[in-house]
Amino acid sequence: MVKRSNRHPQSTATSSTRPVTTAPTAIVFPPLSSGPPTCPLPSISLLESQIILLPEFLSSETCHSYVRYFSTLSLVKPGPPGRNEATRTNSRLAVEDAEFAQKLFTQTGLEEAVKGWEVKVGKRVLKVRGLHSKIRIYKYDEGTFFGRHYDESTKDVGSGFVSYWTLLVYLTGRDDGVEGGETVFYLPGGKKGQEKEIVVDIDRGFALLHRHGGNDGLLHEGRVVRKGVKWVLRSDLVFG
Repeated sequence: MVKRSNRHPQSTATSSTRPVTTAPTAIVFPPLSSGPPTCPLPSISLLESQIILLPEFLSSETCHSYVRYFSTLSLVKPGPPGRNEATRTNSRLAVEDAEFAQKLFTQTGLEEAVKGWEVKVGKRVLKVRGLHSKIRIYKYDEGTFFGRHYDESTKDVGSGFVSYWTLLVYLTGRDDGVEGGETVFYLPGGKKGQEKEIVVDIDRGFALLHRHGGNDGLLHEGRVVRKGVKWVLRSDLVFG
């Protein structure tokens, strides 16, 4: 069972708080899998109660179908960062889709993997309820990156639940010729450039869960993609 407190972070760059451009028309996501998920879903704890890797989250078949479909969409290029926002050069798109969020939670084995997770907010103990209805699509071409930042908690306007864990699903990876693009977490306590790092390589079908909100979130970045195209599907675990 995961239990974390929710405190306020130190002042630093955050991911953009401005609304992510939402798809003007509905996105029809391809089926998630041709068969039932692996149960229980294998997981690797990279940092207790902070960073968890799910190496069999999506099949290669599903990842390929998503990349083919997402490649037909018009993603939005970033503008200049606002004050206290991290520099981001990847393209992205977001859509509100509670139905797909539910499928992503229940049809992949994620629901069972996070069963019983809780977060403590003041005197309240919140339980995991599912995934945020805002689904984001990220495309990192060669030379693009997402600078050091903290992810922030957000409220799902549909359910009213609040996010406390980020879910990143890598749709392409080293087997697709992607070089670079690693997700890197910086552990507190060291000077910039000398911090201890946890480096997560990009592998197709892997999912990464990491804690966000308050001081329980870690400073992290998406390193420069040196070769290939990195595709990522993003949502958040919500609690209430």
